[in-house]
Amino acid sequence: MTKTRGRPKAFDENAVLALAMEYFWEHGYENSSLDNLLEVMGIKKSSFYHTFKSKEELFSRCLALYTEQNIHFLNRLKEEKGAVEALLSLARLTIEQLNETKKVRGCLIINSGKECYNKYQELSHQINAGFNSIHQTFISFVEEAQERGEIGSKLEAQKIAGRYMNALNGLIVTIQAGATQELIDDLMEHLQEILS
Repeated sequence: MTKTRGRPKAFDENAVLALAMEYFWEHGYENSSLDNLLEVMGIKKSSFYHTFKSKEELFSRCLALYTEQNIHFLNRLKEEKGAVEALLSLARLTIEQLNETKKVRGCLIINSGKECYNKYQELSHQINAGFNSIHQTFISFVEEAQERGEIGSKLEAQKIAGRYMNALNGLIVTIQAGATQELIDDLMEHLQEILS
C-alpha cells in the first residue's frame, strides 16, 4: 500500500479561484483582507496557504485567470459579431451594466494597474503582461478588420488598438464619475470613429 503525502484537496481550486477573482475585482487588492477572501472562497487558512502560499500569489493567479477568460470572451465575441462589432460591443456592455446595476467595475487589469503601480513589483509585471496580452488581442482584431475593409484607416493596427483601449477605459472612468447620457453617447461616437 502506497502512502500519499498530505490530505487530498477538499475544494475545487478553479472554483475558489474564480470566487477570489470576483472579490478582488469588486474590492481591489489592498481592500481585500485574507479573512474576507477565506470566507468568500469557503476554505480554511491552512488549505489556503497549502494551495496559494500568499494573498499576493492568489491575486497573481486571479489576474492570470481574468486575462485568460477575457481573451476567450473577446475571441468568442469576434466569432459571433465580427472584429469591429466585438470591440464596440465591449463599450455597449459597459453601458448596459451601468443601466442594469447602477455601477461599472471596469477592467480588473486596468483597475489593478492603478492600484499596484510602483507598489508591488511582481504584480506590476504581471499586470503589464496581462495588459499586453489584451492589447495584442485588440491589435489582431484591428488587423483583421483592416484586411476585410471594415476599418478604412491606414494607421498602424497597434496605434488604432491603443487609441481604442484608451478611449474605452476613458469611457469607463467617465461613467464611474457620473457622466451624463449625452457625454456617454458622444464618447461612444468617438469609439466608432476610431474604428472606422
